[in-house]
Amino acid sequence: MEKIKDFDHWFTNFKLPPVKFVAVFNPDTGAVISVGPSHAFKDQKHKITVDKELAESIINAEIKIDNCVVDMNSNTLEVSEIKSVYKIDDVLHRIISKKDSEIKKPDIYIKYDSKLSVLKIEMSTEFGGTRKARAGIKKRNIVWDGNTEMQFFITEYNDPNLLFEVVTVTINDLIGKPKLITDFNYSKFSVYTRRLFKNYVIECR
Repeated sequence: MEKIKDFDHWFTNFKLPPVKFVAVFNPDTGAVISVGPSHAFKDQKHKITVDKELAESIINAEIKIDNCVVDMNSNTLEVSEIKSVYKIDDVLHRIISKKDSEIKKPDIYIKYDSKLSVLKIEMSTEFGGTRKARAGIKKRNIVWDGNTEMQFFITEYNDPNLLFEVVTVTINDLIGKPKLITDFNYSKFSVYTRRLFKNYVIECR
């Protein structure tokens, strides 16, 4: 009987330990793969702890898991903004030289190195690229969606009618790294594009 009393006392005072939740993520991209109780993912290497409220919101589909990324610098889960990018207009715009432009915060930055014959295309760090934005500009958590292809028309200087070549780049090409176009040999040229972003700048050296 004493044992039964001990069990009753234990059962009355027993409390389940709080459930800890984790997010499993892709270590290369930070994309969240799965969210759930920690005991379900014991064998997973790449995971972080997330709070109960956020985890349940993802599990209940109140927040889409595709909108979630892990910031591996701070080891935190971020709910990202989904951004669809479409042409601002159908007009070909000449990308202005940095020395002639008043743009202080380019969204897309192109640099031509004549010695190396390389054209380098970068996106601002604000959008997940590598071109450092002006001080004080906070990086946005973005999951890119929609039509992400950009075309750059390499033409005779100031003459879009004489086309040398077309360089095609996707936004995904510019996330976390620049796009390098090698064997780019033009002594004088202009670059035109149909804008997906507001501000473009080119620098030639």
